[in-house]
Amino acid sequence: MSGPRLVASVLGVTALAILVTAWTFPPGGQGVPGPGVVPQLLGAGLLGVSAWLLWAPGSGAPRLVRHHAAIPLTMALWAAYALLWRVVPYGVLTGVVLLVFLRITGVGWRGAVVAATLMAATLQILFERGLGVRF
Repeated sequence: MSGPRLVASVLGVTALAILVTAWTFPPGGQGVPGPGVVPQLLGAGLLGVSAWLLWAPGSGAPRLVRHHAAIPLTMALWAAYALLWRVVPYGVLTGVVLLVFLRITGVGWRGAVVAATLMAATLQILFERGLGVRF
């Protein structure tokens, strides 16, 4: 099995696990989406990407990737995000993770700080005011 097809298979299994798990979440009501909406959308998106990679796997990654180290660093960053979810307040954790991610991908300090601050604040407001989620 080629590398892209192996990745597609792993993504497909992950997507199905997310969809099965999110299926048990409450559906919501009175025009307010339930907690399963975002995981279901994520699972459906990953399943679509998986199907696309299985259908047209391409020839794999090029020999030299510009941000080669960014991939494992990003994976470690998201793992730390998941582990610190209940320890650090949501807005602070999200802002710091976004800042580190933007720096990993080569964004300058000023732009990374501004973008991470705006994105974290926007997400916090959208979750609290739009969805009624309290952190």
